[in-house]
Amino acid sequence: MRRKNTQMTTNILIVSLLLIGVVYALLQTNLQIDGIAKILHNTWDVHFDNIQISEDSVPIGENDSQATIDPENNCKIDFEVTLNIPGDFYEFTVDVVNEGTIDGMIGTLNKTLTINNETVQEVPDYLNYTITYDDGVEIEEHHKVSAGTVETYKVRLEFKTDIEELPQAATIVTSLEPQYVQADSSAIEVNHPNRLYNVFKEEYNSGSGLVREYTGEHKDSFTKNGIQKIYHWYGSNNTNGTVITNKNNVIFANHCWQMVRTTDTGGVKLIYNGEAVDGKCLSTRGTHVGYASHTSQSLNSNYWYGTDYTYDSTNNVFSISGTTEQTTWNASTGPGLIGKYTCKSATEAGTCATLYLVESYYNTTSAYVISLNSNSNYSQFGTLKFNANYNSPTYVGYMYGDVYLYSSMYSTFSQSFTKSVTRFSTINFTSNYKYSKIINDTGSGYELVNPILGSDIPEDTYAGYYTFRSDTTVSGTSPYYIVGLNSNSNYHYAFFTYPNNINIYNLMIGDSITDKLDGTYELSGTTTSVTPAEWYTNYASYVGKYTCGDSSTTICASPRYITSTTISDYNYLFANEKIMIGKTRSGTTLTDTVLVRKDELIKNRNNYSNYKYTCKIENATCIEHTLRLITSLSSTGYNYAPNHYYGSGVTWDGTAYTLIDPIEIENYNNLNSISTHHYVCVDFGKKTCTTVAYIYHYSGSGIIYYITLKDGVLTVSKALEDMFTKNTTNSTIKSGIDAWYKKYLYNDFDQYIEDTIYCNDRSIKTIGGWDDNGGMTNAYLRFKEYTVTSGLNCTNTTDQFSLSNSSAPLTYKVGLMSSPEMNLLNNQYARKSGQYYWLISPLCFDLNYAEGNYMNTVGITDNHNVSNTDGVRPTISLRTGITYSKGDGSMEHPYVIKTD
Repeated sequence: MRRKNTQMTTNILIVSLLLIGVVYALLQTNLQIDGIAKILHNTWDVHFDNIQISEDSVPIGENDSQATIDPENNCKIDFEVTLNIPGDFYEFTVDVVNEGTIDGMIGTLNKTLTINNETVQEVPDYLNYTITYDDGVEIEEHHKVSAGTVETYKVRLEFKTDIEELPQAATIVTSLEPQYVQADSSAIEVNHPNRLYNVFKEEYNSGSGLVREYTGEHKDSFTKNGIQKIYHWYGSNNTNGTVITNKNNVIFANHCWQMVRTTDTGGVKLIYNGEAVDGKCLSTRGTHVGYASHTSQSLNSNYWYGTDYTYDSTNNVFSISGTTEQTTWNASTGPGLIGKYTCKSATEAGTCATLYLVESYYNTTSAYVISLNSNSNYSQFGTLKFNANYNSPTYVGYMYGDVYLYSSMYSTFSQSFTKSVTRFSTINFTSNYKYSKIINDTGSGYELVNPILGSDIPEDTYAGYYTFRSDTTVSGTSPYYIVGLNSNSNYHYAFFTYPNNINIYNLMIGDSITDKLDGTYELSGTTTSVTPAEWYTNYASYVGKYTCGDSSTTICASPRYITSTTISDYNYLFANEKIMIGKTRSGTTLTDTVLVRKDELIKNRNNYSNYKYTCKIENATCIEHTLRLITSLSSTGYNYAPNHYYGSGVTWDGTAYTLIDPIEIENYNNLNSISTHHYVCVDFGKKTCTTVAYIYHYSGSGIIYYITLKDGVLTVSKALEDMFTKNTTNSTIKSGIDAWYKKYLYNDFDQYIEDTIYCNDRSIKTIGGWDDNGGMTNAYLRFKEYTVTSGLNCTNTTDQFSLSNSSAPLTYKVGLMSSPEMNLLNNQYARKSGQYYWLISPLCFDLNYAEGNYMNTVGITDNHNVSNTDGVRPTISLRTGITYSKGDGSMEHPYVIKTD
């Protein structure tokens, strides 16, 4: 009869001690050979590592202690727990690591159990006490643990629920001492049926060539050195690449995945492949719910928000769920809404076809949001920008630090002396309009005389006709006069109010001008009054002529020199204006100067090619910012470099920067000089400024690309450190991946996933112009994966994104595949999904944008601006020992991971 007493507290105090006794068998070999015998150094190292407490284990009481490896003896684990009521259990897994060079095996198990100081032979009815491999296989003597491998034990102590009598309080001491010895011929290879890691191992051993062993550098765990062999799928040709995609399919957490490789900790790394349909991962799957875009949304109304959402697949609508609240977005409430969902509905039960995940703060009325809809391609959970912005190197980061935005300025400018005048405009005329070559002034307007239709005009030629652009109107106040037809079959016209005085549209032209020495100039040489029709026909011949700008004036204070003409307009400069130019300078004072009329300067520019400086006015003394180096003369003015000083470095006095060893304006196109003098005050003529520009790209002419340093940052290496090592802000894609993981994996499946490294390798391959010690400014900043390699080591600690790495902290155990990992597959058919999808590897910072690696539709690695929108296929790594319940890895019958 079962005893029931709900008032009684039953305590079982368990003290468990596990000890691996290490026996190193004596090695002795007598060698007798001709020559020299060498015995290589060998090591014996079998120990515990990586304790993981199972979820729902009883919490540790005040006088209890969590299972830990003895810091003085890594072959020993101690713990003490209290089981209060039936159903309580304590469970953990621990790795048995053979990090030596000699194969080991279990010699004896030496398992004992003591209850209240009395040794017993059998486990009591009220207690379940098991120590097995993590997949449930019993541990036996002579089980082998090969050199360089890891086995995982699972320890479980449980107060049973199916008992007849509640026990009295008991102190139970367990001891398991599996003694590992050097393996001999009696060693037993442990059979772990359906272990996912072994899918790779067995395929490799089969000799099919579809799986290879990776032997290069690697590091998959931030906290330990993995020693398990790394296997990966390998397509030697397109046929084999296709075969792989029907052998590497997995269903885990109700989603489809593809296996890519194993980890050095014994895990299996997977890339997301969409939602399963009827337990299958076929390529014929359609769309599903996922992220659609990254935008800004106005949230300045009283909307409802939730920590979760539900999706109605019948009506294809979302609604918020979880913890809900109603509020209006502003500077105060906004930060608290980040990570929540909204339909932008004023009612809690409101639904929407597009749901918004609040991603980050934008302004007092709007947020950056990630949109969700039901149109994601089956192979990914949606599309996102890697980062919403692109205009700083920092944005190649999966997380990033300070933002140093690129800016640009021209190294040289054009100073044009010219202005423009339009003589005629262009408009369409049709054969349906009425036209006349004669027009009368009626006193209140104008009237066509004997108008005819355009269809009656020979060869559709309307030049010289008047019209009101109508098939009925023949009088009015605004007639058009047609000058001629342009190349686009449109007619140039003159619109005027004095048609009987057409000569007001003439332009008086002269060959030259004479200075009358009274402040005026007179047109001289041959002078001609050019009619609109003559201009239309001969406009090119008037380049280099002079005019006062009207139909009759020949004397004026500001004569115009015509620099260029078209059918409808002309450009000119005022010929009375002068400019001072000098061959040399002393500081900001021009020397060996001449004051020259502007028309003279451009007409006879070969005569002035030795004049290099100007203050842009008639004076010979400049101020710092007006000094200009003339680089060339043109038909309309001159080209020049403004007065910049370039420094080899800067100092900081707490409020302003001062250039060190400044070189002057003459060095603007000397790349060898600029390569050692990257610093410049953006304002012309300054050597001291509150923000200083660091030039990272410049080809000697054209555009200078730079970042600005401020607040005492003195070097570009410090700027790079600020951008790449602080990791304070999530990338757009990380925010989306984290939200997805929290929704689908965190609550029920997180325990099956290992904490591995996701390598956002920002180590620099070529530094280009970003070098404190001087670098050529015509080369780009390129990261390690600019050339995709097969190395699985991640260079910098701050790029090793892991839950365990405080310098590159993940929120959840999820990330993206790197370019080297996907390159291990060797074949585009093994990598393609039919969609673009992001990888975690950065590529470069070019002139003005950050680029990252992505996989294109046919499975070839390419690069995109990080603000481009591409597919997202998250990556996880299933922990060591994970097994599957059924399946053969095909799309039709994927491996189904056991999670019970």
